[in-house]
Order: sequence, then C-alpha cells, then structure tokens
Amino acid sequence: GEVPNTGLPTVRVRAIARDSKFTNALYRATRLGKKVFDTLFLDPLNVEWATAALSALPSLLRGRNDVIVMEGGLVGAWVARLVRRLRGSAFVDIAHGLDPKWEGAFARQRPDRVVCFTRAAEAIIRSRAPRAAITVIPHGVDLESFRPSPEEPSSELPELAKLERPFVLCAGAVDGHKRMDLVVRAVARLERGSLIVLGRGPDEVQLDALANELLGRTRYLRTAVPRSEMPRWYRAADCFTLPSRTESFGLTYLEALACGTPCVAPDDAVRCEVIGEAGVFCNPENLGEFSAALTSVLAKDWADIPRLRAERFPIAATIDAYAALFETLAATRKEL
Repeated sequence: GEVPNTGLPTVRVRAIARDSKFTNALYRATRLGKKVFDTLFLDPLNVEWATAALSALPSLLRGRNDVIVMEGGLVGAWVARLVRRLRGSAFVDIAHGLDPKWEGAFARQRPDRVVCFTRAAEAIIRSRAPRAAITVIPHGVDLESFRPSPEEPSSELPELAKLERPFVLCAGAVDGHKRMDLVVRAVARLERGSLIVLGRGPDEVQLDALANELLGRTRYLRTAVPRSEMPRWYRAADCFTLPSRTESFGLTYLEALACGTPCVAPDDAVRCEVIGEAGVFCNPENLGEFSAALTSVLAKDWADIPRLRAERFPIAATIDAYAALFETLAATRKEL
C-alpha cells in the first residue's frame, strides 16, 4: 500500500493488539503479576509494540534504510540495534512519553539520536541516560488552520446556543490519565460558565454522570468532532484546560493558543515551557486553586498574547528540524 497523499510505500506488519482480551486478562489477573509485567515492559501496550517490531524485522533487514525511526518500545530498540549492526542503518527514538523509567530505558539502548519535545523532557531523560545523544525538536502547529477568527467565534457553533457563557474547553481522551473529572468539579465551583469536553474514552459514562449532577444540561456538553473542526471549538472557548497527569508536550494547549485562547494547566516544567506567559498554572488536584485559576483567566483580557506565544512554534520549523536530523544521520550511515 501507500501512505495517503504521499505516494510513499507501506508494509503492513502484524502485532498483538493492546486491547487483546487475552493479553489484558493475563496482565490484570493478579496485582503481583501486573507489577512483574510492568517491570519487564510486558504490559499490553509494550506487547503490541514488541510484536510489531519483531514482525517488521524481516522487512528492515531486506531494506537499505538510511534511518529507522523505531516506535517499538524496548524490544523495538533491540531490533533497531540489530539492524544497525547488520545493515548500518542509523536509528532514532522519539520520546513520546514522560515516564523516566521507560524513556530512560529506551535512551540507554544507544540510539543514534533521541528526540524529545522540550528542554524539561531532555533533562528528565538525561538524568537516566547521561550519555544519550539528544535533540530537542518541539511540536509545531499549523498557524493557518489554527488561528483566531475575525467573526464572533461562538456564532460558528450553534450547539453552544443552549450553554451558559463563558465557555471552558477541555479536549482529549476521557480516561484516568487526563483527569477530566477535576475540570467538572472545578467548573462547578465557578459562579457561572459551562464546560465543553471534546473526546471519548473508557471513563466517558462516569464523566457524563458527574457533569450532569454538578453542572446540568445548560452548563455541560461532551461531543467528539473531526480534527478539521477543532479550530472552531478552540475559537469559541474563552479558556482551554487539560489537567492530565503528565504531557510530553501538550499539543492541544498550543492549538488553543494559536486560536487566541488562553490556557490553565498543571504547574510543571513541560507545560510552563510550552504555554509560558499565555496562561495560568496551578495544582488541579486542589479544586479551590484550580477554580481560582480558571476565574483568573476568564477575567483577564488576553489580547494577542496566546497567539504570539503559539507563533514561536510553527509547524514548518518542526518539519525542517526533522529533515535536517535525518539528513545528518543518513550521511553517517555505513553500508555493510
């Protein structure tokens, strides 16, 4: 097959899916067993990555790739090291997560380059893998697609007509990691205003029940929209927030900023580096502090501060940085 709109060839590989009933049943059978699987990087997600990497090995050995970007977990790193030894291909690990244990273990496999998205993430990885070759390439945002609207933004979305202003927007997977229940409880403490959640996930039923109890139908809406529709929702919001436990970057914050919407986020090094002066930081587990941060953002005239912050992260700069990295690594490849 081909990658859509590129003409680039693809090879389909097989893997044990992370939602496999057998894998998950075995993983969750006992608390001790779960701990052992986590220690050995044999949780369902890593099993999917590992089996995909092993399935890809024959194609990688047959190919003459200058650079391999390995998304196969720890086993994938071992596969990439083998291909490097046998075929001379450089390999890159992109640190999508922020777990020091996982990212440190991958970085210690000595990829030719570890890519992370912030200086804060670089410090975390370097604390576990001091000799790793690390390059920081921030995510970028499409500043043409994600931009403020000269029109009244809420008029773009008739779904919001029944909701009470101002609008607090939260977007992402509805699961325990994103902690959207904290947003419901914080918005419920506001004197006025509504919460809009864009996303689906395993905790959506519980979230809807909590929101209907604390906010009611005139102050809460949850829906899912295509990515192409996201700018309209960011523009309609008066504030964006996502109280997730960790983020390796937090692209949704950047998209909101590009649309002129200020943010409230957990006070950690990664989010401070991304959002900077275009938002307010807090401990979202302290609901009083969280609601006060929302109140502060909603009361302030942010003018063009959010947009100017987002303009520091153009998608073209991200693309150019990856292209330069791959060209550098390809030039060092040894034909074996």
